[in-house]
Amino acid sequence: MRPLTESDPRAVGSYRLLYRLGEGGMGRVYLGRSRGGRTVALKVVHGAIAGDPGFRTRFAREVRAAQSLRGAGTVPVLDADPDAEVPWLATAYVPGPALSEAVLTHGPLPDPALWRLLSGLAHALEGVHRAGLVHRDVKPSNVLLSFSGPLLIDFGIARSADETALTGTGLVVGSPGFMSPEQAEGRPVGPAADVFSLGAVLAFAATGRGPFGGGSVAELLYRLVHHEPDLAGVEGVFAELVRRCLAKRPEDRPAVAELAAVADAHLEDTGSWLPAPVIAAIAQKSEELLNAEAEPEPEREPAPGGAGSGATTSAGATAAPDALTAVLPPPPSPPSSQSQPHSPQPSPTAVLPTRTPPTRTPPTQEPAAEARTRASSSGVPSAREVAVRGLTAGLGRPVLGLFYLVPMVAFLVGGVDLMSRAVDHPSLSGQASGAYQWAMNDWWRVPATLLLVAATVGLHSYRQRLLTVSPGRVRLWSAAVGVYWIALCAVLTLHLLWFLFVHDGYAYGEGGRHYLWWVAYPVMVLGGALSPFVLVMSFIRLVRA
Repeated sequence: MRPLTESDPRAVGSYRLLYRLGEGGMGRVYLGRSRGGRTVALKVVHGAIAGDPGFRTRFAREVRAAQSLRGAGTVPVLDADPDAEVPWLATAYVPGPALSEAVLTHGPLPDPALWRLLSGLAHALEGVHRAGLVHRDVKPSNVLLSFSGPLLIDFGIARSADETALTGTGLVVGSPGFMSPEQAEGRPVGPAADVFSLGAVLAFAATGRGPFGGGSVAELLYRLVHHEPDLAGVEGVFAELVRRCLAKRPEDRPAVAELAAVADAHLEDTGSWLPAPVIAAIAQKSEELLNAEAEPEPEREPAPGGAGSGATTSAGATAAPDALTAVLPPPPSPPSSQSQPHSPQPSPTAVLPTRTPPTRTPPTQEPAAEARTRASSSGVPSAREVAVRGLTAGLGRPVLGLFYLVPMVAFLVGGVDLMSRAVDHPSLSGQASGAYQWAMNDWWRVPATLLLVAATVGLHSYRQRLLTVSPGRVRLWSAAVGVYWIALCAVLTLHLLWFLFVHDGYAYGEGGRHYLWWVAYPVMVLGGALSPFVLVMSFIRLVRA
């Protein structure tokens, strides 16, 4: 938990905000209190995406679907206002750390806990799919561990935000290392995509590492599509289930109902399913929350308002950066010794006394610096990081334009000699040709080449800032890159035409071929093979930007 700053609202809807818990690609998470005294996790959408009418439509549709999810293994959406100036939603306030935090801090889960994890998540996904949703971002940081079982968060609603910020630019939606091959390739996804992601999460819980290793986003996506998973350390029947979940073809993966049935058959009635260190961590967070709630109420009245400007969660924040539901501790009552292995129950909701935090001095960290800190502090890449990394791969690297720029410079330098030799020897067919006259009037070649060199430097420099600028500027940069590649193809084609027309006069008068021919020939062969692909991808980038 972090104190509210001057940029944060003091109330959203009928909820009074107490603390800031974290921030993700879609918005900020706050600890809030209803007028009736119920503590909630309240997510306020970033203004940059709130202004998109398409986002609001999807957000409203999927909030309604999420509100219908009341089954075990999911965190209920209690309230929402997609039509507000800044859309928001409130979810139940549940205890427990994220699976990613628990495994990285305390190690892989034991076998009984793995079967309980599979049972809870399979039942949760059954409910999500029954409601017509596909989660598309099942990952360790989107799984909360509570006394009653695992809880799946960010269903559907995370998809709404990603469709505006990411899919609009032609990128895949999901988390590298945990998304399905069809997601990685940008193909349509269905419930089977969640089954693949579930298999990756189970492998992580059993071994403490992802089944496709680490490295860059491009490396992870390649291994997802082409390599078999590394399941060393996963054993027995559980390993076979995980391997089936990670099948490359969606039709080869098991249904979540089958997974739930097999997992339920392996559950053991052993009391609490969580390892002792995780239980201790929950108790400690519970004490921290109660101590925070005991602080005196500030004198000033809270001022209702919308979402504030950008800031980040601290390294010690209790919420996962992309989580819609804050990870917060339960009341300090001990867990029940009786478990219900075959029908996981919803996690208890913490209801605490109504108090507001005292006025505190806002942090002095600059917004851009905070954004860079957030981008580098998360163990699992956020949706925004995945988007930016995807945008800056392939044609998103303007420096690759040197493939076109180097021949242009060669034509400029060698063209001086070629022009001086060809000017007195035009071909008989070309003396009166408009094309020949155009080629001899080559004033455009130097400024066009220099403009493209400047564009290469400018786009490459701005590429380093994409994690700290608004989504609108990211889309504008992506569109500019598309125009840049189209311009490269066009100007290089003009250089080649210029060379062919002028070289015709040179060959007629001097005989033989000018040495620039050995520049032009490979450019014609390689450029003719690559440029159609570059143009198609550039136009697609323009349309989707």
